[in-house]
Amino acid sequence: MNTFDFKNYLAAGGVNQQLTEAQIHGEIEKIFEEFLNDPSNKNLIKEEREQIDEAIGGLIVGGILSAPKLIALLGKLIKKIQGLFGKEASEEGIATKIEKAGENLEKKYIKFLMKAIQMTGIAKQVWKKEDGSVDKEKLHDTAEVIFAVILTVAAVAAGGTAISALKSGSGIMAAIEGGLTGIKSSEILAIVQKIGPKLAV
Repeated sequence: MNTFDFKNYLAAGGVNQQLTEAQIHGEIEKIFEEFLNDPSNKNLIKEEREQIDEAIGGLIVGGILSAPKLIALLGKLIKKIQGLFGKEASEEGIATKIEKAGENLEKKYIKFLMKAIQMTGIAKQVWKKEDGSVDKEKLHDTAEVIFAVILTVAAVAAGGTAISALKSGSGIMAAIEGGLTGIKSSEILAIVQKIGPKLAV
């Protein structure tokens, strides 16, 4: 039985919304491709503090803040993803969208992020083994954390909320933690509070 409701489809944005989202996804992929095809982005992170117990959050913060090109990349991605939340979006509305689309967005872009992380060398103490090979699972985990940061800052920007006002119990942080596997909102919030002002657009 066909349950498609054309009136509801149009009310929700219909073709125009879908085209807009398709365009945004295309632009996001283009941003990744341009970054990955630029050889000057290879090994952007020259050194990391040699601490075996260095937390992934600290390595990500240090790496991003030490590399203007990474700040620029994440800023561009945040600006585009912000467009997916729509204009004048409420925190509740944004949280709902993250819960519905967060996991799909992650699946769509996680491979691009993994390539960018490996290329730049950010947080390599986490995902690079002693023999120089790559631990794919830990590389994926690193990409998940960075994607959650991107999504959080984009959500905050779309809602017009100050990053400093973001709390762990907010609807946005709850949606981030619930919608993305293996991500603790407290960990993401700590990173966002340190680098968010540099990334907000």
